[in-house]
Amino acid sequence: MNPFEEIESNVRYYCRRWPAVFSSALGSTLVDEYGTEYLDFFAGAGALSYGHNNPALIEVAIEHLRAGKLLHSLDTFTVEKRRFLEAMQRHILAPRQLDMVVQTVGPTGATAVEAALQLAQRITGNRAVVGFAGSYHGMTYRAASISASMAGRKTSAHLKEFVALPFVDHVSEADLELLHQTLLSTIDGEPIGAVIIEPTQGEGGARPFDPLYLRAIRERCSELGILVIADEVQAGVGRTGPFFSFEGSALDPDIICVSKSISGLGLPMALNLVRRSLDTWDPGEFSGTFRGNNLAFATSAAMLETYWADSDLEKNTEHRGRTVRSALDEISNQFGNGRFVVRGNGLLCGLDVGDTQLAADIAQAAFERRLIVETCGAGDTTVKLLPPIVIDEDELANGLARLGDAVAQAHSAR
Repeated sequence: MNPFEEIESNVRYYCRRWPAVFSSALGSTLVDEYGTEYLDFFAGAGALSYGHNNPALIEVAIEHLRAGKLLHSLDTFTVEKRRFLEAMQRHILAPRQLDMVVQTVGPTGATAVEAALQLAQRITGNRAVVGFAGSYHGMTYRAASISASMAGRKTSAHLKEFVALPFVDHVSEADLELLHQTLLSTIDGEPIGAVIIEPTQGEGGARPFDPLYLRAIRERCSELGILVIADEVQAGVGRTGPFFSFEGSALDPDIICVSKSISGLGLPMALNLVRRSLDTWDPGEFSGTFRGNNLAFATSAAMLETYWADSDLEKNTEHRGRTVRSALDEISNQFGNGRFVVRGNGLLCGLDVGDTQLAADIAQAAFERRLIVETCGAGDTTVKLLPPIVIDEDELANGLARLGDAVAQAHSAR
């Protein structure tokens, strides 16, 4: 009997793209049950930005388990949560002059989004939300309802008090006017309470918004009393270089949703950073059984102390991002005939080949070369690269060479 075929739900997805049975991993390498090694340029959909079983963090987890320390702690005080909060303040909030509190919300980014939307509605009294084409915010009901990239699915949720503005990579006066008029309007009779945006879209095709547009969002929302929610679930925690992908844009969010890589080891953990003056929750008003993953607090604190006490990782990620974009530009010039588009920041990059089947063929050819990549964007036409941000240069070059060979194979087969 094959238990995957006989017992697991038909909803399984990634295993259909990468039909290997994986058994171990380290850094940027996955190993299947037969000992075959794969370079991982997917990194748990961005949850493993610091690599598989990062030695600096795995030892923290092992010691935590051996010492019999708390694992499940709800929102009680623990030694590990204190250390995590202190590390977050010292290495992330204070250097960026963010006067924010930390709200632990549960295990997933969708939970963080749900909490952010509830708080925005609580503060403004308005339920309507403005989002953006290509957005993805999670699979729970309201998060899915404002995920424009999920529109049209058979099981997609629908929130009538939601509108999606176009993605903006180069802002125009028309974009600014549409933004302004939309924020002034009502949706199904409901005034706007919040704008939610991924400053760099992940599932939307590795697309960064124009920083000038992000500034305009902040300015318009401040004028109208609308909250700005930055969804940094995939692009945050160093993925694009800076800790947050909005840095340098003047977006200055009221709420920042963080998950995926925040534990450092891929452990379930999500939180919201909330502007202190907006922390108006009543005690217990937003709750959750698994908002106190104490093991994740321990590894997250170690990750922040190891990698964010200085700017070395940020600089390295930006350097490696330039390496990736240069390689993608070369691939585009060689095979794209002007049709391929290179996008992204840091180590969240994509090659939009403009064709769903071609992108799928490239991903399949990459897997045949023991390289794990996924597709994303409208119509799944973008091959997305999410290697661990701690990847070394030789591994990065190796993976990019495999990708180039995969594109060549898929291109020649057409």
